[in-house]
Amino acid sequence: MMPADEAFSIPVDQIHCRLAGEFALSEIVEAERKSGWDRFLARHPAAFDGRLLRMAAYGIENGRLTITANGTCFSAYVVTRHAGFAEEHPQAERADPLGLTVVLITADQQVILTRRSLTAEQNPGALYLVGGYAEPAAGEETDLFEEAARELAEEIAVTDLDRSESFAIGLAYDPVFCHPELFLLTESRSSAAEILDGAHHAPDRNEAAELFASPLSDILNDDDFLPGAPRTWSFLKAQSFLQHHFRQRHSL
Repeated sequence: MMPADEAFSIPVDQIHCRLAGEFALSEIVEAERKSGWDRFLARHPAAFDGRLLRMAAYGIENGRLTITANGTCFSAYVVTRHAGFAEEHPQAERADPLGLTVVLITADQQVILTRRSLTAEQNPGALYLVGGYAEPAAGEETDLFEEAARELAEEIAVTDLDRSESFAIGLAYDPVFCHPELFLLTESRSSAAEILDGAHHAPDRNEAAELFASPLSDILNDDDFLPGAPRTWSFLKAQSFLQHHFRQRHSL
């Protein structure tokens, strides 16, 4: 589904993501998925057709975010994510996997940032945070905070998160890579220097070409923040949602 941009500040314990069956592509698109995946693998031989969560519906009521999701897979996303898909298949639905962007604040009030690899399939060389796609849990409900924690552990080896200081801060739809994105804010008990030093041991450290920290105040105020650095769509949205979150909670 294509949600409108929506900023909020919802504690992660008030997020409920329920799995409601599997998403099925239309017959024509399913045929395209099989051939398209073969072509994709030829260009990206290390790609894995993993299970993903498709956001089918969501609602916000009484400070609680409820998401209804279906199971899908990466190859279904690959065949439905291009901008012309809706025009080519007006009666078909996209795979729409739920992406997660995580803003990690350190104990010394820095934000961990990354710069995408120049060989990255999406947004090569651009400013980014930490993120990925939510995966279905074994049961009927998926803990999206735990999914965000998994991404942080895999990409930068951070595991000391303070769940009580973690929030969903916004939801938007990526107009280029065509999927919904949930933005989360969490805090580590480690300093920026400790995280940057420990990140070398992360299993997926090569996801980013460069890893660095920037003062939270610079990102909130945007005073000529990293001039000239190209920014991903998700970074710009995260920055906007982060500013809204702190205005709401701390009266910036």
